[in-house]
Amino acid sequence: MVKTILIVDHESNLTSALRFLLEQSGFQVALASSCAQAEAAMAEACPDVALVNTTLPDRSGYDLCQRLLSGAGTASLPILMLTSHSLEVEREKAFSLGATDFIVKPFDPATILGRVRSLVSGAA
Repeated sequence: MVKTILIVDHESNLTSALRFLLEQSGFQVALASSCAQAEAAMAEACPDVALVNTTLPDRSGYDLCQRLLSGAGTASLPILMLTSHSLEVEREKAFSLGATDFIVKPFDPATILGRVRSLVSGAA
């Protein structure tokens, strides 16, 4: 069964590159560029993993993470937070809200793919 990855990021260059990488690796990809779009996509895509940027145009990715993990149908959704901030406090905040993993941009494609595969295996 094909696993679906939801990418929530407003940086079109990054989402295009991630989409290509993940689709070439056999995943189905859904995209959202805001929290509002992500919440709508959750119902349509039923993702197995979400990649969420900490900075989004309408609300923070941290807020989205917290909202998703407090929802009945999404409480166990693995969430990989993406950020350009390498401060330890950012990592701690993500994990305290329930994020499964955290990665700082820019990242190596092999690293992100490995982390997504690991999260998908754990979600199976």
